[in-house]
This record gives sequence, C-alpha cells and structure tokens, in this order.
Amino acid sequence: MTVHIRPSSVYAHDPSDRGPGGLLIRTRIAGAALAAGTTAWIAGLLEGGVRISEEVVPAEIWGSLAFLVGVMALVVLVLSTNATGHRKGRYIAIVEMVLLVPAMVWCPLVIAYPDDTPAWVTPFDMCWPLSMLGMLVIGIAVVRVGRYRGLLRWQFLLCGLWLVVAGVGQGALGDDGGTYPGMVWLGLTYGLLGLRLAITPHIVLPTTPAASAVPGAPAAPAAPPAGAAGTAGPAAPAS
Repeated sequence: MTVHIRPSSVYAHDPSDRGPGGLLIRTRIAGAALAAGTTAWIAGLLEGGVRISEEVVPAEIWGSLAFLVGVMALVVLVLSTNATGHRKGRYIAIVEMVLLVPAMVWCPLVIAYPDDTPAWVTPFDMCWPLSMLGMLVIGIAVVRVGRYRGLLRWQFLLCGLWLVVAGVGQGALGDDGGTYPGMVWLGLTYGLLGLRLAITPHIVLPTTPAASAVPGAPAAPAAPPAGAAGTAGPAAPAS
C-alpha cells in the first residue's frame, strides 16, 4: 500500500501554503530585511568613501548595523529550516547568531567612542569579522547539506565569500579603491539573495514527491493488464 508522507514539520506540505508558523511570511521578512540592510550599508560605504579607513563615519557604521540585522534574520531562517543540518549542524547557525549580537553592539559603541576607544570594546570589534567568517562556514554547510535547491543552495556560499573578496580587494587596491570590490560583491550576493527571498519565498521549501512507499510495507498489487475485466470470474470449463 502507499500513503501520503508530509515533509518535515518546519516546511509547508504545499508550496502554495503559507507554511507552519508562517514560514513563507518569515522568509519574506528576512529577505526584505537583508535587502534593505545591504542597501543601507552600501549607501554608507559610498558616503564614507576613503574616509572610513581613517575615521569613524556614522552613516557607514549605522548602515553596517542595518546589514547585520538583515544577516541575523537570514541566519534565523537558516536555523528554522535546518539548512545546516538537523543535529550538530544546527549549532553552526546558533554560534553565528551568538557572534552577530556583539558585532551589532560594537556599532553604537564605536560611534560613542570614535577617537579613544576603550580596551573593553575590542572583543566586540573582533566579533564583526568573526561573524563574517561564520557566514562562510554557514555557506559551506548549506551546500553540503543540500536542503535548499538550485541557485539558492550556492548563494549562501557566495555570500560567505564576501570576507575573502573584501580582503583581497583591500590588499590589491589599497585604501583608495579597496572598498569597491567588497561593495559590489555585497550587492550581487547578499542584496540579490534578499530580493529573491522577499519576492519568491517558496524557494526555501523542499521539492519532495507527494507520495512515497512506506519502508517494509507490502508492494501494491499490480494493475490488471489493459483490456482485462475489473473482476475475474471462474475459469470456463474446457470444451
């Protein structure tokens, strides 16, 4: 016999459904937050220009805070859909969330102490690049687990590579143009990912068949051949 199997409880059984706990609504919110935060940070980087390497530019710092809020929403979505795995993989997303909190706290702290930053602020500052390294780990885990399909599966890895691209750009172009490679990468990775999630949230749902055989259950009886009667009668006596 065959029965209908519903996917994991974190997903909707139908792509047109809103999903348990409003999964598709939460996906739209996460995507919108990520797209808006990425746009805000890019605007802040353009406003700061070369000054961000020498001084604290409030517009750039507040933009980076908005970006981190969007990244936090994205990581919460990753955790709620088990995109990094069901068991140990979930701790990858949890650790990233732990790193994002002090990274966000650092933003108002550095604005409050723009010139003479106290030593106790340094650990918060370190969590900023560590959180971006954590996004690279999340990207690798999402690819390995394969919970997401198609382009979405690889977009997380491309987002995580921002730290590498920004570092290489800074080293190759220096202070004058070093921010531009990372800025462009932000828009093409985090920005586009946010737009996709906000506009087409169903891409986070798994593509599973509607029905599957229960392991160990007896196979369904074979269908009668074409043209056969629906109910077989007694055999006719031989003439």
